[in-house]
Amino acid sequence: MKHMKNKRIMIAIILGVCFIVLSLLVFFQASILDVLDTYCYNLVTLKMNDFFTNMHHVFTFLGSTLFIIILSVFFFILFLILKKKNYAFIVALVIILSTVMNNVVKLIIRRDRPQVLQLVTEKSFSFPSGHTMAAVSLYGVLLYLLIKSNVNKKIKIFLSIILGIIPVLVGISRIYLGAHFASDIIGGALLSLTLLMLEIEIINRKKYLTR
Repeated sequence: MKHMKNKRIMIAIILGVCFIVLSLLVFFQASILDVLDTYCYNLVTLKMNDFFTNMHHVFTFLGSTLFIIILSVFFFILFLILKKKNYAFIVALVIILSTVMNNVVKLIIRRDRPQVLQLVTEKSFSFPSGHTMAAVSLYGVLLYLLIKSNVNKKIKIFLSIILGIIPVLVGISRIYLGAHFASDIIGGALLSLTLLMLEIEIINRKKYLTR
């Protein structure tokens, strides 16, 4: 058990360092990111048509503020009904912390949106991706709670795959729709995963899931 705790902390530190390095590269507009972002955008939009555009609009909605709030409130109420107040608290904490950190970093880095074909309208700064952070945070914590639950193994595997894939699809959709650079997506994922690992560590140390 102690080994797992140390492992989680180490992973969080590594992810956090990677995020800081990426943030510095973005802040100082490193040319290497131009290569990465251009390559990823061209790859994702290689086949751009109405079908794929509509599909990516659906994917991006799964990480939108509206949907994340609705889903968070749903699970918050559901856990209260199931008398799992700690689960409800954890879901709320994860989303609130993710939102606050996203806005803080955006204001510090102040990166403009990509100058490409934008299929969605966004007014905030670009780095890190808020949709990606919200998706990784919410679906990530739900995945963790699912793994810790006593749900049937086959159902658990099926739902785990879905919860794991959704944040990836959300991130790709943000690039396709021209809302974010690939480095914004990577940054959002790194920051959210860092926070998630730390939150899981706190959850386990305080034994919130066993009360």
